[in-house]
Amino acid sequence: MKYRLDRKFFEFQNMIPGTLGAYSKIFGNDDFDPTSKVKTVTFQITESCNLCCTYCYQTNKTKNVMPFEVAKKFIDLLIDDSYKDNTYFSMKETLGIVVEFIGGEPLLEIDLMDKITDYFRNRLIELKHPWIRHFRISMISNGVLYDTEEFQTFLKKNQKIMSFGISLDGCKELHDACRIFPDGSGSYDIAVKGCIDYMKRYDPDMSTKMTFAPENIEYAYDAFLNLVSLGYKTIQCNPIYEDKWTEEHPRIYYKQLKKIADYILDNDLYTYLFFRPFEDTAGRRIDPEVDNRNYCGSTGHMISCDYKGDIYPCIRFMKTSLGDNVVPFKIGDIYNGINFTAPDKERVNLLDSITMTSQSDDECINCPIASGCGWCTAYNYQVTGTPNKRVKSICGMHKARILASVYYWNNVYKKGGYDNEPYPMNVPKEWALDIISEEEYDMLVNLVDSV
Repeated sequence: MKYRLDRKFFEFQNMIPGTLGAYSKIFGNDDFDPTSKVKTVTFQITESCNLCCTYCYQTNKTKNVMPFEVAKKFIDLLIDDSYKDNTYFSMKETLGIVVEFIGGEPLLEIDLMDKITDYFRNRLIELKHPWIRHFRISMISNGVLYDTEEFQTFLKKNQKIMSFGISLDGCKELHDACRIFPDGSGSYDIAVKGCIDYMKRYDPDMSTKMTFAPENIEYAYDAFLNLVSLGYKTIQCNPIYEDKWTEEHPRIYYKQLKKIADYILDNDLYTYLFFRPFEDTAGRRIDPEVDNRNYCGSTGHMISCDYKGDIYPCIRFMKTSLGDNVVPFKIGDIYNGINFTAPDKERVNLLDSITMTSQSDDECINCPIASGCGWCTAYNYQVTGTPNKRVKSICGMHKARILASVYYWNNVYKKGGYDNEPYPMNVPKEWALDIISEEEYDMLVNLVDSV
């Protein structure tokens, strides 16, 4: 009997803290200690963007750009030897560093990005800093400026230490419904041109990420087909966390995911393709006695700096994301450090106290399909006034995803002859019938029993 192939694909942005396995694609296997921690340091180099995506969480963009002197001081703070024992961002425990550039659209400030990269790398070399062997840069772009001479020069110069992706929402209809220029025109043709070129010249295994929103969820299947036709083998996607989903959307999502599952099965793509909604570890109960983590990485696994030099747990705690009516959740600045002033310490202590159970109500804590359900700590703060209270806007979408996973995985196990336990039907019937028919529910239950 065969066992299902181990998953070989890793989402670069979300594997934090990382181990050798999670970061093997980025850092390689050369003597990287499997117990070491990798953290992401984000430079919001510009608050401006050349697109006006309808689902963008950054609702308060400006023309502000990070001065190079601010970036330098942020870097010097991070690598200062006296800072190694900082209780929030310990250099001593951070043996690998991912420098992430973000906007707005980061390629609008390519010259600044180049100067920051050079300065960070050169300082590590000068100091013989341990991060120099495990130093990488990362960015996601909308692709509009991909073929400019400035970015192509930067890409060739840094490709060996760089993780790069272009946001591509699947197919033209889905992409152009949301990822638009200020005049309302779509950006798909430009973005896909950059994707094809990058995969051809630099990385044939380039991954992409689709964002599902109410405006485009009905195109999920068509989007998937297009990405497969372009050669993608790793497809990340997730619904937005914002409270915009209706009772009808999970029904649409299930039908779209089931069509995708059938295509994967009919074409034997399950042997190598990774499609994020189908994770066989999702859809189980979580035992708080065993695992009570806050899965959002913004509570200690990443830090972000804005153009003023203020430091945040992640960019979604900044004013660009929170808007004018919510106080930004600052935890430090480049002049005083992280977790230094009394207000900063109070916020850090609050972040440190967050667990899965501390932020969840009884329904979430006792949920039989809790594993794999996501949340955003910053969005929690934006909506409820505290990062320690969970917003459950995607509850219905998660249920639909798990129902589709029951269909997908049990068919994979049967078709491939894998010696696996059935993927369980843990979705209570009353929940399932809000999304699928009783006949469909019975089919899924029978499918589980047949494995």
